[in-house]
Amino acid sequence: SSGINAEWPLRPGNPCCRTLLLLEYIKESAGYDPNLDVDLSDENGFMVHLLRCPPLAYASDLLESRRTFILVKILKGEDGVEKIEPMLENLKTSRPMAFERLTSHGGGRGQDEGGKKKRGKKSGRRR
Repeated sequence: SSGINAEWPLRPGNPCCRTLLLLEYIKESAGYDPNLDVDLSDENGFMVHLLRCPPLAYASDLLESRRTFILVKILKGEDGVEKIEPMLENLKTSRPMAFERLTSHGGGRGQDEGGKKKRGKKSGRRR
């Protein structure tokens, strides 16, 4: 299989870097083609969407510290629809819900729908 096993030791030294640099580092460390589109999801299968961020945005604004992330490959079909392919070989067995969420039509939704790092208006009462 062409995936990466669960023990793959990618440990970005500093997540306080630009998203573009982090994605380039991941591809280089994994030995992937520099033109391949990769992204991350959280351990529950919710996409981080680093590819949709401005390239000069900081990855640390999207990635929570001390969390586990899943490397995914982003493929575009002839119809223009994105297909997400998790790169962990045993994800279907070890985290079936994350696998299902990532591989279902449309892939994992953004973090704000998964309860992580919501942006926008603060909740609470107005005074």
